[in-house]
Amino acid sequence: MARLTRILRSATFRLALVYAGLFVVSAGVLFATVFVIATAALQSDMQAVLRTEALQLAEIHRRSGLLGLAEQVTRRMNFRTRGPIYYLVQAPTQQVVVGNLPGMPPVDGVVDFVRDRAAGDPEDARSKLTGFGLTLRDGSFILVAQDAGRLIDMQHAIIQAFAWAGALTLLLAIGGGILLGSNFVRRIDTIGRTSRAIMEGDLAARIPVRGNNDEIDQLVVGLNAMLDRIQQLMDGLRQVTSDIAHDLRTPLGRLRQRLEDARERATTTAEYEAATEAAIAEADGLLDIFSALLRIAQIEAGARTSAFAEVDLSSLLRSIVDAYAPSAEDAGHKLDAAIEGSVTIIGDRQLLAQLFSNLVENALAHTPPGSTVRLTLRKTANGFEAQVVDNGPGIPEAEREKVFDRFYRLDRSRTTKGSGLGLALVKAIASLHGLSLALKDNNPGLAVVVSR
Repeated sequence: MARLTRILRSATFRLALVYAGLFVVSAGVLFATVFVIATAALQSDMQAVLRTEALQLAEIHRRSGLLGLAEQVTRRMNFRTRGPIYYLVQAPTQQVVVGNLPGMPPVDGVVDFVRDRAAGDPEDARSKLTGFGLTLRDGSFILVAQDAGRLIDMQHAIIQAFAWAGALTLLLAIGGGILLGSNFVRRIDTIGRTSRAIMEGDLAARIPVRGNNDEIDQLVVGLNAMLDRIQQLMDGLRQVTSDIAHDLRTPLGRLRQRLEDARERATTTAEYEAATEAAIAEADGLLDIFSALLRIAQIEAGARTSAFAEVDLSSLLRSIVDAYAPSAEDAGHKLDAAIEGSVTIIGDRQLLAQLFSNLVENALAHTPPGSTVRLTLRKTANGFEAQVVDNGPGIPEAEREKVFDRFYRLDRSRTTKGSGLGLALVKAIASLHGLSLALKDNNPGLAVVVSR
């Protein structure tokens, strides 16, 4: 009962009733039109038949006189072939000569009147007649009439047909509304069940799509895409929480150990100062990690898009090469560049500088002395392609996607300085600007490709 109540209250059922009401109103207008036209046509046909009959009798009177007319009327009353036709022939003195109608004052043209029940007639013999009267040249009067019951029967048939059609339409509308409403309620219940499952912790639950691409399917596709994004964010949040708990445990442990050593072993001011400096350095490292995490979160949330403007990428990359060339040379590396001019992008200049600086720093930090790092930029049909290429040890193919995760570090990089957030920041900045990132073999070494 509750489900039926929900169906009857659904928007689909109400819409079906509205359409049914509009259909019934339209059918009513059509019925009225048909009723009027059909009635007029039947009346016109009946009047034409009666007029023709009256004119034929007038012609017989002209040729054979009143006696011949009376004989012809008598014959026609006895052997009528056009249904119940009534006749009246009156002499100039208004005396009835022959006929099955009572006498009346002469009336020329169409006349409507009621035939009274005669003796011996059944109870329903009183009926409405339509006649055509004609006064002849000698003053005689003839009247030919027909029962209007045919017209009334036709009108009743039209009314009955409309009543049945209207009732059937309403029944079909109610049935169709219940069917559509039931389907609508089932789909809404499916969305509700999925929502409850997600609220109870099943983030992988999705609303089924029927595949008919109607409005609800389009809504469901959008909701599922939103749920996919929410699940990605929640998975990322859980991963970040786990990574923070795992990767910050070591520096926090080192910080605590240094403070304990200072408390238990330091005996001079110099030893206390050394322990304090080491603790501050560890704390600075932790603050840098949290700052990087906060920056990644802000970038992924799109908080920096308001600062977007046109950036001369060619000029930006040349300035990065100029900034890192001295330190690269001091570390025994060679930093080359091949940068085409007039390449621009709409974005945040500071973040783009951070992206390419991180890539150059990684290449310099994870390649042995004597390696060559090359930064290139060229125009393409769809935009541009920038590469940071080195001839170092590279990254195994199985780990290339993982290096963009927060805190992920290759085994050989664990002894080098860093938090494992540099490439995660690069990925966040690239996504914010709609750029593609790819890691490829340089044989030997690695090529990081940034393209649009």
